[in-house]
Amino acid sequence: MNKTTILAVLTAALSVAASSPAMAQAQQPTSIFVDVNVGAQTQSRTIESSTRFPLYGETAIINAAQSIGGGALFDISGGYRFMRKFGVALGVSTFSKSGEGSLVASIPSPIAFNRPAAVTSTATDVKHKELGTHVMFVYFVPVLTNFDVSVFAGPSFFRLTQDILSATVPTGTQTISVARQSQKGNATGANAGINFNYMFRPNYGAGLFLRYAGATADLPSAAGVKVGGLQVGIGLRARF
Repeated sequence: MNKTTILAVLTAALSVAASSPAMAQAQQPTSIFVDVNVGAQTQSRTIESSTRFPLYGETAIINAAQSIGGGALFDISGGYRFMRKFGVALGVSTFSKSGEGSLVASIPSPIAFNRPAAVTSTATDVKHKELGTHVMFVYFVPVLTNFDVSVFAGPSFFRLTQDILSATVPTGTQTISVARQSQKGNATGANAGINFNYMFRPNYGAGLFLRYAGATADLPSAAGVKVGGLQVGIGLRARF
């Protein structure tokens, strides 16, 4: 699902909610809201990196590719409704996933100039972690007495920790041993989404959320690493 499709879904949902004849029945809103969600980040992606180092008077080149699949997401946010239909919120999400990787290396010869050997290898348990902080400007649409929809958007800030694959070369050989280094990077992007909230009691309930939050981070050995993506989940709602 691309960004255009997500925007169309959010716009349609908001239009339907706003046209509901039951809006006038909505109860007086509370000021403070807290949402706790579990769900999934759905995107899968491949991270490519390259490292070089001097060896035998030439340069060894290690090219790696690591696959990162979708996985479980935890999200918590809290906010303040300063008007009946408007509020601000701050949220934090965490996502981690381990994947597989492959390496293709060009290793110089220890005895002959310009005679590199092409060597391949694989690795497992390549770790990927994202910590997202999301600032959200929220628009509330009451639908029924105990049901409302909230649409939100704002900037997102990500902290990425990623295992980058490389290799070491035993002295005097053209073979490799897989090595990995944990690299970190920061990224600034944006978020937009929608919450469907059903309150069993005035102060607590449950809900469903759909959000796109994404950015692009640069690591020392890998530029343009995409973080975030389409996120969906369910959770608890508290109102005070």
